[in-house]
Amino acid sequence: MSFDWMSLVISFLLGTATGAAGMYYAEKFTDQRRKSEAKKKRKQEFLNIKKQMPELIKEFKNDLSKKDNKLIREFFVLKRGTVLGGSEKSRFVYYEEDHKNLRCQIDILENYNFLIDQTYGNAPLYRMTEEFVQLINSDG
Repeated sequence: MSFDWMSLVISFLLGTATGAAGMYYAEKFTDQRRKSEAKKKRKQEFLNIKKQMPELIKEFKNDLSKKDNKLIREFFVLKRGTVLGGSEKSRFVYYEEDHKNLRCQIDILENYNFLIDQTYGNAPLYRMTEEFVQLINSDG
């Protein structure tokens, strides 16, 4: 009788452990799949944006690829002839005259959370997210 009771307890514990392990791995693989799908979606969003504004993305890529610029993430949007006060922090400057509807393009990038508005004065200042920089640098 004690053997039947013991085998019942052992079977119960093994079944519980198997069920818990199965749930753990199911959730783990589901999370990995979701992350992979989200990454693919963001890449596709970036490619669609690149089609809409190829010149701006190309200029971002050119600026970021220069040796001394690899860590710069912020940029101003200005009209030519605008003078800014000095800053100890390096930043890019993009001119409205160089890109048709530059502010509209910036708005789109903000809508996709690729840029963060950092404006604190009169000159529009934006920060590129690391995800955006990685997408720019990984894209051919």
